[in-house]
Amino acid sequence: MSDPGHLPALLLGLFRELLAHGVPVGVRDYLDGVRALRAGFGAGSRQQLRDLALTLWARSDEERRLVGRWFDAIPVPLPLLIEDLDASLVATLPDAAGDLSRSPSGAGRAAGAPLPAAGTLPVAADAPPELAARARVAFAGSRDDSGLPVPRLAAEPSIREDYVLQPQALISPRNLAVLWRRFRRSRRSGPRSELDLRSTIDERCRRGLLQQPVYRPRRSNSARLLVLADVSPSMDPWRPFLTTLAESLQFGRLASAELRYFSNLPRRQLFAAADLTNLAGPETRLAVLRRNAGAGLLVVSDAGSARGFLNRRRALQTSAFLAEAAVFCPTIVWLNPMPETRWKGTSAALVTTGGGVHMLPLDPAHLLRAIDILRGNK
Repeated sequence: MSDPGHLPALLLGLFRELLAHGVPVGVRDYLDGVRALRAGFGAGSRQQLRDLALTLWARSDEERRLVGRWFDAIPVPLPLLIEDLDASLVATLPDAAGDLSRSPSGAGRAAGAPLPAAGTLPVAADAPPELAARARVAFAGSRDDSGLPVPRLAAEPSIREDYVLQPQALISPRNLAVLWRRFRRSRRSGPRSELDLRSTIDERCRRGLLQQPVYRPRRSNSARLLVLADVSPSMDPWRPFLTTLAESLQFGRLASAELRYFSNLPRRQLFAAADLTNLAGPETRLAVLRRNAGAGLLVVSDAGSARGFLNRRRALQTSAFLAEAAVFCPTIVWLNPMPETRWKGTSAALVTTGGGVHMLPLDPAHLLRAIDILRGNK
């Protein structure tokens, strides 16, 4: 039997099915369903429950068909089972059942007809505390075997609402693509296909006769970018962002953009895949830097601040890498997903004090600042 503060099992299963199919329903839609059931809507029959779901959650023909298929796939309970549920419901919630029988919708119910599901009953004012709805909050993100502890609730808060937690993108792919396009270094190169109006007029004035217009190469973006991303266990909560970053680079209209992965700190080898494998064999860090000489370097890593530890050896090795990278990349920006207040007393603090790198928090405002630094606006 479901709690009167929650949707009944049939509608709760439908709600989760809609979420799984990408239907944009959220907390407000869920609570609308609970309020409608408490008000007596959808409590008469299975068809009325279907109509309620269609009214609240279906906004297109495809969503209506999805709701219809769900109700068709769920078998109708046997009459004997319904009678047993009615008996247990009346025994458990006598006050709520009495209120329902005295309501206008309950007065017209024929004798022996089944009561609505428990999720449709109003909560009595003197209901015992154990019947109060509880919030079931699930945390999705880091794994149990990762470097960060998985958050747990010490106790379930006694509130009369359910919360549906959906993952939110740190920065959308579209916004990332727009930021990459801000990283521009215009240079004329290629065939002469654009009319040079000033030179054409000067030629006409100097010779008095213009045999043919003067053309020049078109402007193109010559900005190049090398991104080094940390995929160690402590960076697991930001894996979705790294995936979005990889997808958005191809829409940035850069002259070249290369993404390589490492674990904890860039050592001798860098990897082409997030699982730290290379289909074409291992590639040394020096070879990657030489190939991207003159490009801007963007590093995405917590630099040890996620664990909250100070590892001087790691800080020294990171500083040595930055000194080597500065020979090939004139501008280096480090994006740290941890808040700046968490850097103090960790390896990240030693990396920032070493100089030669701009370390910024990972959020839209500071990512825009990072692009400006890569462009040369320090």
